[in-house]
Amino acid sequence: MDRRTVLRAGAGAGLAAGLWAPAGRAAAAGGSEGRDWGGLKRLLGGRLYFPGDPRFAPLNMPANHSYSHRVPAAIACPRSHEEVLATVEWAGRHAIGVVPRGGGHSYAGYSTSDGGLLVHLGGMRDVTVNGTTLTVGAGARELDVYAALKDTGLLLPGGRCPEVGVGGLVLGGGIGPATRAYGLTCDSLTGTTVVTGDAYTARCDENSNSELFWACRGGAGGNFGINTSFTFTLHPVRRATAWYDLSWAWKDAAPALKRLAELIAEPRYRKSLTCQFGLRTAGERRVYAQGLCFGSERSEHPEQTLRTLVTRLRPRRSATGTAGIWECMRRFHETPPGDPYAAGSIVAGKDLGASVVDELVDSLGSWKAASPDSRAAVSFFAMGGADAALRPADTAYVHRDATVIVDLAAHWSDADPAPVPDANRQQLQALYRSLSRHLGTDAYQNFPDPGLRNWQTAYYGGNYARLQTVKRTVDPARLFTYPQGIAPTP
Repeated sequence: MDRRTVLRAGAGAGLAAGLWAPAGRAAAAGGSEGRDWGGLKRLLGGRLYFPGDPRFAPLNMPANHSYSHRVPAAIACPRSHEEVLATVEWAGRHAIGVVPRGGGHSYAGYSTSDGGLLVHLGGMRDVTVNGTTLTVGAGARELDVYAALKDTGLLLPGGRCPEVGVGGLVLGGGIGPATRAYGLTCDSLTGTTVVTGDAYTARCDENSNSELFWACRGGAGGNFGINTSFTFTLHPVRRATAWYDLSWAWKDAAPALKRLAELIAEPRYRKSLTCQFGLRTAGERRVYAQGLCFGSERSEHPEQTLRTLVTRLRPRRSATGTAGIWECMRRFHETPPGDPYAAGSIVAGKDLGASVVDELVDSLGSWKAASPDSRAAVSFFAMGGADAALRPADTAYVHRDATVIVDLAAHWSDADPAPVPDANRQQLQALYRSLSRHLGTDAYQNFPDPGLRNWQTAYYGGNYARLQTVKRTVDPARLFTYPQGIAPTP
């Protein structure tokens, strides 16, 4: 059934096909010569900003300053679903590309625009808790969810950065400190409302617009439209929770990482012990591991597990404790400094081997800082717990057999001259090539690399063709697009 047939057939046929049952489209408006910016500004109550306006530059600045040179034609700041709908309809009528921005933390600058319409969703940060149901607005940040849930004992498994938008996190999957215990952020999503590229309102869940709902769980942001709200099921955390933060001297990096890799791979810890570990070159080179412990599946108390952990891993420094789930999560919040950087990722489907660890330690040990502010980091996110409960085709997020997700990054200063970012990128690319020879080239769509070859397969595997079909249905004209955006089926 093609798109026109689906639309003609109405809601019943769309539900049966699992494709398309729009709740309504913005009212059609007459064409105009040129772009009626004044009309859009009126629709937004004046909240439309152009280059030169005092509010423009702060709204336009992305978290990755490498893309701060990109300048949209205008920045729209809607505060409601209706204003988003009107904005998208206006953009389609005036043939200008739309880029939504929640937190603005896309590694590859995909929440920036050059000459298009940037839709800044920061005015839609409402958060509502009703029992074990959480509903958030399009622009809600992780810190907004933390504020709403910190005293409840209810968990939404999110990420590490309090300023990251919940929308971007969930649309790309969503990994963080509680992933192995409670799954990805997208695994808790039960519904979302989307304004699509054709300016339709689509209310999506498992039973309504189910293909678009499937795509919104790992198909990445900026592909199908603007999600104006998200609804999640929260997890009561009844098990005791403990946290740990360990570090080693650089001379002990290789043996420490090898012991870590062995420990997180043990079946008894796959759902009870979460772990982010890695190496950093900033200041004193160091190796670290941090995460949460919920007690083992053999009913071992988390403090006992932590004692075992520290004994086996022999860190140079260790800090551990028990607390409520949100206090534990807060301990690992990381706020990006706001600087230029380059990054990439590898999704590994096998456990780290000794040769991989040795090569990694050698590479970072010989990393040459291109400037005083240059630094590199490689982070490993342990997977293979609750995140593996679903099959690769159950959601658009395909990496259900992952054992670890590797995040590689090189940072520098806004003031550094051009040779500095070039030198950092070259070293990062060499490190990526070295690791990918052992771990493969699958990649995490929330850690995008703009230079990645065959990104369609790397991010989405066998799910890409299905995502293309959804794209053709809801945004065939590609009002929403970017260099690694999903293309509609021809």
